[in-house]
Amino acid sequence: MKDLPTYYYLDHFQEFITHITATGSTLLRPVDQAFIALYLAQSKPVQCTLVRGLNRKHPYFQISSLAYTEIPDSEECVAQCRHNEWFTAVPKAHFYEWLALLTKPELLALLTSCTACPITLTTKKSDVLNYALEHIEYADVQSHPVFTQYVYRQVDQVMRYLLFLFFGNTKSRLNQFSMRDLGVMRTRKRQRQGQARFTTLAQAQSTYWYARQVAQIKHQQHKQRPSAGQAVTLPSIEETQHAPVVVGDLAQQQRDEWFWLCGKISVQQGLDWQVSYHYLSCSTLPEAQEKAIRLAFQHGCKDKVQQQLEHIIDQPDSLPLLHFAQDFLARKYHKKRTSVMTDMLRNSAQHLILDEVHKHRVEAATVEHYTQQGKQAFRTENELWRSLFGLTFWSILFAPEYAIGGEFDNRPYHIRHNNLYDSATQQVQQILTACEQLDYFKQHLIKQATSHYGQSNGIFRWHKRMLERLLLLVTHTSTTTLTHVLMQMAQDYARFSDGFPDVMLLSDAGLCFEEIKAQGDSIRKNQLSTMAMLKAAGVAVSITTVQWGINPNQPYVVVDIETTGGKAALHRITEIGMVKVVRGEIVAEYETLLNPQRRIPRNITSLTGIDDAMVADAPIFAEVAQAVAEFTEGCIFVAHNVNFDYGFIKQEFTRIEQRFSRAKLCTVREMRKARPGLTSYSLANLTAHFDIRMQRHHRAMSDALAANALLTIINEYRMQTCPVVE
Repeated sequence: MKDLPTYYYLDHFQEFITHITATGSTLLRPVDQAFIALYLAQSKPVQCTLVRGLNRKHPYFQISSLAYTEIPDSEECVAQCRHNEWFTAVPKAHFYEWLALLTKPELLALLTSCTACPITLTTKKSDVLNYALEHIEYADVQSHPVFTQYVYRQVDQVMRYLLFLFFGNTKSRLNQFSMRDLGVMRTRKRQRQGQARFTTLAQAQSTYWYARQVAQIKHQQHKQRPSAGQAVTLPSIEETQHAPVVVGDLAQQQRDEWFWLCGKISVQQGLDWQVSYHYLSCSTLPEAQEKAIRLAFQHGCKDKVQQQLEHIIDQPDSLPLLHFAQDFLARKYHKKRTSVMTDMLRNSAQHLILDEVHKHRVEAATVEHYTQQGKQAFRTENELWRSLFGLTFWSILFAPEYAIGGEFDNRPYHIRHNNLYDSATQQVQQILTACEQLDYFKQHLIKQATSHYGQSNGIFRWHKRMLERLLLLVTHTSTTTLTHVLMQMAQDYARFSDGFPDVMLLSDAGLCFEEIKAQGDSIRKNQLSTMAMLKAAGVAVSITTVQWGINPNQPYVVVDIETTGGKAALHRITEIGMVKVVRGEIVAEYETLLNPQRRIPRNITSLTGIDDAMVADAPIFAEVAQAVAEFTEGCIFVAHNVNFDYGFIKQEFTRIEQRFSRAKLCTVREMRKARPGLTSYSLANLTAHFDIRMQRHHRAMSDALAANALLTIINEYRMQTCPVVE
């Protein structure tokens, strides 16, 4: 890890202050301006003292903790910070919080001098603290050395606002500069000095006020324990009515989130339903509006709800809310028995039975199923459409005039504000008009991808096959269809940035998308809205339901390896043996020794018979990696104690920076199901019990063939107990 220079924290604070004063001086309140002016007027040691204090986790800290070589007289510097009213003694209002942060020896020192203390050195810290909270008063300790060696940082209110101006949120802290310089945190370094994120002081203060309310609610949620009778404190209706006027889109987003949180929590706490309804109806979020309507219907306001639903249908503000209104009206007022989402699942275009081994990787298994049928299938989900959106509009999203904020802003300005179309209407329309021409659209995507590959963008993740998939999409889908989807995303990216189908499939019938749902899965509302949007645009979208069973045509690759030891991170493979099996028949074999590039221990040689001389001229793993990947592709990875063999092979791929992922089947675990009650399930004992011949135990191919014989027994059992793919 990098070493930081002596004054790194001071340089970071100077960078922070310079950015704020250079880009957002009009956003500073009088108290902020006074703080910055006073800071700049101080000597360097006093500035160091303040900034060291600002970097402390808690607002209470010991004066002695500020004794650094670059602060020659910390006591004098602390005294100056007190004079500037940056530090003060621990206030009475925060006394009990301060007690809770003290060490056990500090608490015992206070108790010994302030009370007739029955506490001993062996008493638990929690009991010492509880006794101190009950028996020590603020007035008792003001002259005590433990108390006087602490100071309280009382500039936090100013700092919170300044940090909000810089980072745009209430969570970020100054230590992010250090994490950036140490390489722990990636930032968009090309955007060192952006514009201020707010245009007026009123806009900044409005957004900050509502963001603080959201942060306080979430903080309470995290700290409170409902099981202990603790409840989140919510504002009264009167207090919400006197909340500040909303100025700007970001303030509106925070206000909507605040009321949505209050509404959810009030319902959970069982408050009067009309209070909950007030909170929810004050939020414009579709989920809040939906919950408000459900609440009103539940409490008998059926005529009012019907009017609301019909108004939404006549003048919809969002597609998700429109779908909810149509569905709710049909079920609650027109006696329709099932929801739209249930109907979509029941009427799904296709039903697959996949091998139960794939239970935890249903999308990947579906892709493999289609690939074995000779179709091109890709697991795309949201990334395909996000990358299409990001590359198409890159020139707008990352234009210098929209470099708002700084390098710590992961998401572009238009994504944070959800206003790409409203902010850059003419530019969006020009790009989409040009993209109606197929050749231009392709070249545009290629140019943006090659020019900006790897750049952090806050929209999508780069990967090697991204452009290939995008070009397939553009080639086999009408450009009119794609530009319609892109227009919807530009107008409401927050709503249409997720919920996209899992798989893109290209076959003789053309290109389509499938949402994959295994047994017990349900369709989420955002998926319903996004799929409806895609269908309206002309994209072929369907739902495929998956049932678990056994596929007789499923290929397996039965693997065994020999190694230099038992830990994948420390040891290496010396031999691989693999057999590929379809319908119980071995269709291919692969076997090779490997040079582990280290000495083989004597005890391993005694076990396997493989010594250093045997592997001296053998290939290293990197030379056979492609062959191993191709041999196992599309197969279920089978081994006796599968995690051992799979873990070693996966680790070898990781060493050469390649990904390896296969479905796994363990013959130990499955034999326990197929033949329960045996005394031992080791490979040696199982082969002896079932009279399976082995040429040489602890040699890769011999053990792989033995494990394959066990697989035959396992699959005979599975064929009797699982649905079978026709």
